[in-house]
Amino acid sequence: MKRLFIIVLATISTQVLAQNKNVVSAINYLNYYQKDKGISDLLDAKTYIDLATENVDTKENAKTWSYRGKIYLDLYNSKDPKAKETAPTALDEASKAFVQCIKLDAKGNYADSKNFLNNCALIYGNKGVKDFNDKDYANAFAAFESSINIKSANFNIIDTGAIYNAAVAAEKANNFAKAKEYYSKLIDIKYGGEKDGAKVYFYIASLYKQEKDDANYIATIQKGRAAFPNDKMLVIEELNYYLLSGKIKEAINNLDIAISKDPNNEVLYYNKGTLYDNLTTTDKPKATDAEKKEYTEKAEAAYKKALEINPSYFDALYNIGAMYFNIAANINNAASDIKDQKKYDAEVKKADDVFKQSLSYLEKADQVGSTDKVTYKTLLQTLQTLYLMTEQPEKAAAIKKRTE
Repeated sequence: MKRLFIIVLATISTQVLAQNKNVVSAINYLNYYQKDKGISDLLDAKTYIDLATENVDTKENAKTWSYRGKIYLDLYNSKDPKAKETAPTALDEASKAFVQCIKLDAKGNYADSKNFLNNCALIYGNKGVKDFNDKDYANAFAAFESSINIKSANFNIIDTGAIYNAAVAAEKANNFAKAKEYYSKLIDIKYGGEKDGAKVYFYIASLYKQEKDDANYIATIQKGRAAFPNDKMLVIEELNYYLLSGKIKEAINNLDIAISKDPNNEVLYYNKGTLYDNLTTTDKPKATDAEKKEYTEKAEAAYKKALEINPSYFDALYNIGAMYFNIAANINNAASDIKDQKKYDAEVKKADDVFKQSLSYLEKADQVGSTDKVTYKTLLQTLQTLYLMTEQPEKAAAIKKRTE
């Protein structure tokens, strides 16, 4: 029995030595390659290390995985096409190997694996940048994601730059689910601070907008507004949503916020005037006479403020002129039902005065000019009418000639 036991032990030792031989052979061929850079040596190293990592007697050894990582990293870095052909996922295999080595290395004999693994993360990051610049956005995203995962899982590092890059690459690759996931990570870690943090909400919202998911689009904008109440970009985006949705009063509220952040922007005042102008004619909801008067006064004030900032603002000149024209026309129409001559005359005079106000602004608009041919033609036709109403036939004839 004693003799039999010795024989069994010898057999087991021989098997272990045979399997360790694969690791030794892999190391030797790796050393040959690093000395002479012969690709055949590196490919032989790969063959032997693959055998070692598949064998039950050596696949639980940190040493095996340490050298597998080094061999595959050299395969990735090799310029020889045979390397890429033989190991197309060499960088993935290298990083997995170093992770496994760290896991098995209880005694810390292969501490350099952490450095190699960190190097893999850096390589992934550089690869992501290159792929992105080459417009290979899908592979750029995959590279950035690998870098993020390595740093997070193994070094407890949150790489905000890589997370941002991953989000942008995913968006450009039309992988909206991943783009939203990584933009959301940026929100969680408060990326960008007060200066740029609001942009992340805008980016997510734009993705929902492209997907025609209006509910999540406006919900994201409103979350951003709650987090960054003073951000003009989010205010304007919410404003545009309200405008397109016909929610005029909500849009005006947002315009007031935008104006408080940018008080010298004539376009904001013009838009506010247009919104109040529209409220005087909309039936949703139908405005009372008192409300129409209030809206008209606010529209007038907003247009005038826009013109105070930019006296040559065609759209504001045209709109306030058109508004006065419509007011005067309404006064005239109402006067036709008045039986009392004095009251009738008073109302007609009131209309004439407002027509003259309209004429003053529309003449200025004509002087400024516009490339909008349809609007400009309407302007000239209105001017012709006003000149006839105010007994200026020569000017009316000149305008008619221009329109012809």
